[in-house]
This record gives sequence, structure tokens and C-alpha cells, in this order.
Amino acid sequence: MREIRPVHLHESGARVVNLHQGLRFLIRNHPGISDNDRESFQQQLASDRTARTFGHATAHQVGIWQKQLKFRPDLPQDLKDRLNNLPISTFTEMGNGDVDELTAEALNWLLRKLGAFNSPG
Repeated sequence: MREIRPVHLHESGARVVNLHQGLRFLIRNHPGISDNDRESFQQQLASDRTARTFGHATAHQVGIWQKQLKFRPDLPQDLKDRLNNLPISTFTEMGNGDVDELTAEALNWLLRKLGAFNSPG
């Protein structure tokens, strides 16, 4: 897996496949997710992964992580400040689900923290 790069709804290709790999890593390795939720999140992503597209299931998953990242106490202050400076409408019930530069940076921070880039494949 490589670092996540910006990618958007309805896109397909290598960046989307890499995003899916990153999301799957987070689902499998982030503490505090129940086995039931892990299975549910994996199933939600299945059709987008098969189609290799950034569909609504992918956007939903990204939105969940956006919300989680925004409220992490261990997120570096500069990243937290930039997330908090986004307009309120950017973060709805979860997040906007778009992988812009800031979201990619935040996801990569979390993936790095969990050792995703230290693992082969």
C-alpha cells in the first residue's frame, strides 16, 4: 500500500484501489472497532472494491474517518487546526466523504501511526 492521494466520488483507478486498501487496513487494525462493525464495514465497501470505484460506500467510510480524525486528541496540532478551520458544512453528521489534500494527509497520519507503511503489501 502507498500513501493515500486525493481522490473523489465516481473516480476509479489506482488511487481508488489504494484508498480501499487504506480503509481496509484501518478497519482491520484500528482499536476500538468491534468484530461486528469490522465485518459490517468490510461488507459495505465490497461492491465499490469489486468495481474499483469511489462510490457512495467509499464516501461513507471516508466520512466516518474524517469525523473520527477531527476529534482525536493525539492528532498533531497543525493538522487539528487545519481540520478545525474547515467550514462547518464540510463536516456533517460524519464528514463530507471527499478525499481532498487535508483528508489524505490525516488518513496517512493515522495509517502511519498504526504501522500500515511498515507492513509489506
